[in-house]
Amino acid sequence: MARSVAKFRRVRGEMAGAMPPAEPNRRITMSEDSVTESRPEPTTLVELCRYRASREPDRRMFAFLENGLEESDSLTLAQLDTRARAIAARLSRQAQQGARAVLSYPPGLDFVSAFFGCLYAGLIAVPAPPVLRVGVDDRYTRFRAIVNSCQPDVLLSNGSRLNRVDALLKDISAPCRPTSVATDEISETDAYGWNAPEIGPDTIAYLQYTSGTTGPPRGVELTHGNVLHNLSLILANGSRATDDLDRLPPVVSWLPVFHDMGLITGVLQPIYVGYDAVLMPPSAFTQHPVNWLRAISDRGAGISSAPGFGYELCLRRVSEEQLRSLDLSAWRIAVVGDEPVRAEMIDQFSAMLAPFGFRRAAFFPSYGIAESTVMLSGGPVEPEPVIRRFDAVALAKGKVQRAGREDEVRRLVGLGQVHPSMTIAVVDPATGDPCAPDETGEILASGPSIGAAYWNAPKETARTFNATVRGHEGRRFLRTGSLGFLDGGQLFVTCRVDDLIVMEGVQHYPYDIEATGAASHPAIREGCCCAFTVEDGGRTRLVVLAEINSRYRVMTEPVPDTPSGARATLAADEVEEAVREAVFAGHGLRADDILLVKAGALPFTTSGKLQRAECRSRYRARAFATV
Repeated sequence: MARSVAKFRRVRGEMAGAMPPAEPNRRITMSEDSVTESRPEPTTLVELCRYRASREPDRRMFAFLENGLEESDSLTLAQLDTRARAIAARLSRQAQQGARAVLSYPPGLDFVSAFFGCLYAGLIAVPAPPVLRVGVDDRYTRFRAIVNSCQPDVLLSNGSRLNRVDALLKDISAPCRPTSVATDEISETDAYGWNAPEIGPDTIAYLQYTSGTTGPPRGVELTHGNVLHNLSLILANGSRATDDLDRLPPVVSWLPVFHDMGLITGVLQPIYVGYDAVLMPPSAFTQHPVNWLRAISDRGAGISSAPGFGYELCLRRVSEEQLRSLDLSAWRIAVVGDEPVRAEMIDQFSAMLAPFGFRRAAFFPSYGIAESTVMLSGGPVEPEPVIRRFDAVALAKGKVQRAGREDEVRRLVGLGQVHPSMTIAVVDPATGDPCAPDETGEILASGPSIGAAYWNAPKETARTFNATVRGHEGRRFLRTGSLGFLDGGQLFVTCRVDDLIVMEGVQHYPYDIEATGAASHPAIREGCCCAFTVEDGGRTRLVVLAEINSRYRVMTEPVPDTPSGARATLAADEVEEAVREAVFAGHGLRADDILLVKAGALPFTTSGKLQRAECRSRYRARAFATV
């Protein structure tokens, strides 16, 4: 590590004439027991990328596995820098600094070059999902919301997709049609016309749109300083004193790069830390989850990240036979970021993969949101993930109490430590008053990783980014919208504020009710239930939506005999009663309305999160067709 620090200092001096001088930022040290010597930090992502390219121009930092198996494309650091300068030179002729550029690319490495091309031009990059046609699918809905929000000056894609992506703009109410640019058709000779933009730590680098779980996606303004601080924070939370940053194994990622976790994990963190990145399309994972594990095994990857549903999908669809040829002993950090992280998932995944080299201690639960770049808490790397037993009855009343032998137990996973550069407060979501240490409340956060605002949304910005907390005068806090508490140095997240179900003064988490409902009958798709409440004449009613597996046919009339080989036919009453009985037995709640809907009816975000607010809206509008 000391060798890396000295090398960075020496190289920065050599590059002083190659890029605009800048005052170094403060370096976040890795731990109290780690390196005390501090190296200057790059002040912009452009400076960071140019530094890497100047030191190891021929290093193949990025590789892409088109089908999740064979490498179909790669990108050296010199190629990345050249492509970024060429794209920037072209974009500078199309738009002024500070203009928005929407990036809508199919999975591949063209996005990486285009993203840095925007930064090299001083434009605000706006990652968006790849779409091909107008429709009601989640990707087009998100694309449309992003374009309507940021009103881009430029639309970037590759030549094979640009015409179709450009055609989608006809269905979008943007006042000015953006200029379309196929970045893969730009000649590298254009790089000679590049001029470094006048940017600094406070310049907006990109807009990271939220997942849209609880409302329409909103674009978080993230500056170069925000992002660099968060990259340094992630390194600090995820490193050990014995780590040699010159010999880190690669990262493997299937996460979409237009989301915060995928962009940081698969694109920016590799350049910041200096490890290679192996990327694959999300579909290569979702269709064959073993592809993810095989890539980790084949590449000897040390780091890989996924939301909880990624690990759950492996549990359901990866067989022991597929695992026999894998060696997962090099998997050092398995980041999992979710609300909540299930203790049972950690138990089951660790047990299933232990015979093939996976260590339970590799699990790295963390918590983050787009408004904080990505990570708010995480770590430490070792020992095993923190799972604590709390009194379930006390938690239902908003109290935090470790469980005794006779108590009803709820096992919660700690989502990591909070770095000293960040401040966390837990407050009453209604009054904003600080909670007592033994109370749950809304999690508020403050620190250099927090974005400044939502783009073009002053009301939402004022509500979300400008909270104040008694005892922290002069400090601006972000309202995360999540409920939780701090316990023994770990952050625990229990539920979204808007998703919490309160019945007769008792708090219930929708995840628990949904898991109970999904497990109540084999005809219900695993992970495809939604629980929420609605007000009806002053009375709170509990509603449960359940998707029916396509292998089953549900009828309200008398059930006929099922022919051999046909879909199993069930009575709707049978499935509804199973859900109702299970929810009452498991949670003491009466489900007032149970809707059985077809497979795929429930809305999920493009990052795999259930949109409970949208489910409630569709239910009220009677937009769900029952099976």
